[in-house]
Amino acid sequence: METITINKIAINALKNDIKKLSEEQRFLRNQRKTVNLKGERTMEPWVATMKHQANREELRLMFAAYGLMKGKTFSQIENNHSEEEHPLNKFKTNINVLVDHYKTKSEEK
Repeated sequence: METITINKIAINALKNDIKKLSEEQRFLRNQRKTVNLKGERTMEPWVATMKHQANREELRLMFAAYGLMKGKTFSQIENNHSEEEHPLNKFKTNINVLVDHYKTKSEEK
């Protein structure tokens, strides 16, 4: 019973971080534009582009970690590749580090 609660807390913490990063992506999308900018520019377009790229890669790994914590396989998370040749297999160690980070983070609470 306790492991289910810890997993739920870990999944909720990961979901909240995914939401925060997704909101930042929307902000960065506006900052990348050079025309029809809504609001004030707070950073250069090239900086926003680089941050957007880095966040996109991090979000992909976070979504993969979220799927693994829910008990899914890579081909179920991103279903356009077979399980053996899936591109996420290259990032398995990074994804496992994320899963471990959120599990230990939830155990501390």
